[in-house]
Amino acid sequence: MKSYLDAAATIPMRKEALQAYMETAEQAYGNTQSLHDAGTKASDYVDSCRRILGNLLDARPEGFYFTGSASEGNQLAIRSVLKGRPGHCRKIISTSLEHASVLAVLHELEKEGYTVEYVPVDEFGNLNRKEFELAVDEQTALVIMQHVNSEMGAIQDIAYCAAYAKRYDVPLHSDMVQGLGKMPVNLSNSGVASAVFSAHKIGGPKSVGIVFVDPSIHWQSVYEGTVHQNGFRPGTIDVPGIVSATIAVKIAIAEQPGNFNNAKDLQSYLLEHLPGEVIPAGDPSAKSPFIQGLLLPHVEGQWMMLECNRHQIAISTGTACKIGAGEAMSAMLAMGIASDVARKFIRISFHPGTTEENLIDFLDVLNKTLQPTEPSL
Repeated sequence: MKSYLDAAATIPMRKEALQAYMETAEQAYGNTQSLHDAGTKASDYVDSCRRILGNLLDARPEGFYFTGSASEGNQLAIRSVLKGRPGHCRKIISTSLEHASVLAVLHELEKEGYTVEYVPVDEFGNLNRKEFELAVDEQTALVIMQHVNSEMGAIQDIAYCAAYAKRYDVPLHSDMVQGLGKMPVNLSNSGVASAVFSAHKIGGPKSVGIVFVDPSIHWQSVYEGTVHQNGFRPGTIDVPGIVSATIAVKIAIAEQPGNFNNAKDLQSYLLEHLPGEVIPAGDPSAKSPFIQGLLLPHVEGQWMMLECNRHQIAISTGTACKIGAGEAMSAMLAMGIASDVARKFIRISFHPGTTEENLIDFLDVLNKTLQPTEPSL
C-alpha cells in the first residue's frame, strides 16, 4: 500500500520480532509439557518471557498466559474469572464500547442467565461515573472495561473503575489491546484482576494473545482436565510466537514516548487540514491520538474506504472484527450517533512508521471524493 492508515487493525511485523521467531523455532522446538531436555528448554524460554513481561508491565510473572489471539484471551479470561466468583453474583457491568470479542461473550452470558448492565457514555465516549457507581453492588460478578476504544480512541480510567469495584470485592477485566505501546501501562497501578494484549498490534506475530490474570484472585479453568498453562488454555504452547511477542512488547514500550508524541503531531496535522464538513469523533484532548474516527457529511464509510483503496491507501470503517456484520458500530450508537450517520464513519489509525506524507495522500483523496459531482448534460 502507498499509505497504510489501518494500524488499529494490525501493523507489519518488526524485524526484531521476526528474527526472534525464527531463531526460537530452531533452538527451542520442544513441547513445554515434555520432561526431556528439549521440553525443559522450551519451558525455560516461556518462563523467561513471563519474567520479562512482569518487569515491563509491573505484574507477577506467574499471572501471564498465552492464547492464539486477544479475542480468545478476552473470552477465556472473562469466563475463567466468572467461574471463580460466588454463585449468587450474576450481574456484569460493562459498556457498549467494548471490542466485538467481549460483546460476543456478553451476549452468550446473558443467554446463560447473567444480567449485563451497559453503563452509558457521553458524546465523546467517556464513562458516566455516576451511573457506573450506581450499577456496581454486592451482586456484581465482574466489571469489564476497555482501556482504549478501538474505533475512535476514547480512554477509560481503568484505575478508578477497578478501585471503585474493589469496594464491593468485584474484580475488573480490561481489554488493553489499543493501549499497550501507545501509552504507559502498569498492571499493578491499574488494579485489574485480568487484562488482555495483542502481539500483532505492536509488531509481533498474529498468533499470540497475552493474558494476565492476577494470581491472588480465584479463577477456574474453562476446559476441565486442561494441563497446559495451569489449566488456562488447552493445546501445545507456541514458544517461538511467545518469544517474538515478548520482543515486540519490549521494543514497543521502549519507543512509546516518542511514538506518542509523533501520533499527537499527526493528529494535530489531520485536524488542522480536515475539510470543515468532516466531524472528528471523540475529544481530541482526551483520547488516544493513534485512532481517529471521522464522520463524513454525505459519503458512506464503505464507499470512502473503497475509494482510498483504489488509490493504494488503507483505511477502515471500524474494528476489523466487526466489519462485514452490516451494522453500524456499537460505539457510535452508544455515543448517541444515529445509525444512518454512523454508516458514514471511517477510521484511520497510526503506527510508528506513519508520516505526514501519508496523511497528505489521504486528505487528497478525501477532499476529491467529498467534492460535489457536476451533473452531466
